Amino acid sequence: MSIRAFVFFVLSVFVSGFPWEALRAEEVESDVAVRVDDLQSMGVSAVAMNDFVYRIEGEGAFFLVNTSEGSVLVDTGTSFAQNEEQMKLVRELATGPIRKIIVTHAHGDHSGGLPRFKEQIDAGEIEFVAHHRYGYMARLQDDLMPYFKKRYHVLYPTRVDLGPESPRPYWNMLPTRPVFPGDDYEFELGGVKFVVIAPENGGEGEDGALVWLPESRILFTGDLFGTLYPMFPNLYTVRGEKYRDPLDYIDALDLVLALRPTLIAHSHFRNAEGEAYIQASVTRMRDAVQYMWDEVVKGMNGGKTVWELMRDIELPKELALSQGHGKVSWSVRATWEIIAGWYYYDTIANLYHVPPTAIDGDLVEMVGGADRLAERARSYLEKGQPLEAIRLLDIAKGLETRAVLDARIRAVERLLQQARDGLGNYSEIGLLEADLRTSRETLARLED
Repeated sequence: MSIRAFVFFVLSVFVSGFPWEALRAEEVESDVAVRVDDLQSMGVSAVAMNDFVYRIEGEGAFFLVNTSEGSVLVDTGTSFAQNEEQMKLVRELATGPIRKIIVTHAHGDHSGGLPRFKEQIDAGEIEFVAHHRYGYMARLQDDLMPYFKKRYHVLYPTRVDLGPESPRPYWNMLPTRPVFPGDDYEFELGGVKFVVIAPENGGEGEDGALVWLPESRILFTGDLFGTLYPMFPNLYTVRGEKYRDPLDYIDALDLVLALRPTLIAHSHFRNAEGEAYIQASVTRMRDAVQYMWDEVVKGMNGGKTVWELMRDIELPKELALSQGHGKVSWSVRATWEIIAGWYYYDTIANLYHVPPTAIDGDLVEMVGGADRLAERARSYLEKGQPLEAIRLLDIAKGLETRAVLDARIRAVERLLQQARDGLGNYSEIGLLEADLRTSRETLARLED
């Protein structure tokens, strides 16, 4: 176990009971103790946040707000079996019937419990409130699920089944009260005032909504900040979704800062408490994204390539944040493509349908076979350049020999160790592990 992993293990023991509100403003974490895969071990529990708000913990946490005239749910949890335990707690703790359900965004760990309330929503007994882009973002997932499932299975092999499609009715339910940017939805229930806010863009898509309780100064943020808190946002997720615009994201964080919450009800792992800590941590996240944007713009104007900017742009020490889910270099490329699109003015061949891999077989033949590529790849490995080795070995995809596979395994093992010892980025590690698994399986078949 690396020193970093050991430190995070020790921290994780205390993460649920740590007095986050006692942190001084300057003590914003540059990394956090948890990672996305830790969510799979989250048990179900109800945590009282005050005398009328409960956090219903689980892999997808959500919130119950009680009033004298009924209750409000902020999110509904996942569609997994754990949701039944969570809803049992809701039935036990609710002070009255559920009057409104506010879903912060369409991801299945937030919307998965919606179908339990479909009849009441359809009958007008429960108002379903969400960002007006909820249906659009849900459709992107639902229409393309056969495509996305293959990608998700690489990252979540134990969580995603490649079998026949299962219906996902929570993506076919449209809000009965959509909320639009610049037109907050305010209502009062049982003496509790609610304000539902629709930013232009959030941390995990265009349909991210915020729920503000002004008297209590509690802000329910869904995944505005991503899975971890605090962290550099997931402006591009390699599992495959639309880019999240960095300037819109900065605007959303400015909105949070203007509200000055004393408690952020974050959907994963923990709430963030204390006005000074929240102001400092949200400011750092905002300034980190602004720094990344400014550096991309400066680099583009200065004639640098996207690859150079991915290599060179790093957060300064005073803006350091966890990159356990979002990653700066991936956001750099996403930002470039938001600004200028996919054509880098590098080769006119990219204007047409023939992919770069079309001539890989020719290259393998010209250099004298795949083993010659493996030999050169090993020389890169000896110089500590595993990425260059991988680029060479990619040319031999589909033509792998034992030497090619052995070199690839060694290169990916080195990258995997660097990823674990470095940022600990969940998706990066998952993709490297999947590549390693495939190469080992292919090598085993060759040796049979």
